[in-house]
Amino acid sequence: MIEFITSSTGFQLFSLIGSSMAVLGAVITGLAYHGNQGERYSILNHYISELGETGVSRFSWIFNLSLILTGLCLIPACISLGLMLSGVLPKIGIAAGVVCSIGLSFVGVFPMNKMKPHGFAAMTYFRAGLVMVILFSLGIAFQPASEPILSRWYALAGLLPMVSFSVFLLLINTVSGKEDNPLSLGEMERPKVWSLVIAEWMIFLTLMSWFQLISNGF
Repeated sequence: MIEFITSSTGFQLFSLIGSSMAVLGAVITGLAYHGNQGERYSILNHYISELGETGVSRFSWIFNLSLILTGLCLIPACISLGLMLSGVLPKIGIAAGVVCSIGLSFVGVFPMNKMKPHGFAAMTYFRAGLVMVILFSLGIAFQPASEPILSRWYALAGLLPMVSFSVFLLLINTVSGKEDNPLSLGEMERPKVWSLVIAEWMIFLTLMSWFQLISNGF
């Protein structure tokens, strides 16, 4: 089992299954979503976590379960990638990846109805995810010339998720009065186009695509 987890096949399997479950869970839940105002779900002005809000999202349990399972799959995927890549940075990337994956799972364990632990889990996922992608991308870029396990060009695959994470974390700091629960909607009126939400969706889409793209490089 250990040999499988640390192999390229193990990384491919856990990455593809994990990222696919997250996307499928979001699509299924989003299509059936109707908000408190009867509105349909939109990636332009609805947080991803609203798909898992119990009592509002019709299939919230599907979305939350998909996040839990995705996080559990990405833990061995991160361990596998970090062990296959040589050097210190990918090994530190394992730690960041595991923390990121656990944070993602706990976003599903604690939906928006439990905002304090939900916000903590989500911000853990965002921050650790940025560190993970940076470290793994550097590990890919600086592989030994004699024995690269995949093309160094795959280091560029991390640019979009890095930008997405960075933009979101910068924008979230501008949200006033939300220090304890930065993802809370509070009493605010929902904008028709919300840059913060779009940045969050970009994280989700680019990170899941990153895992799938890297897995295709082996």
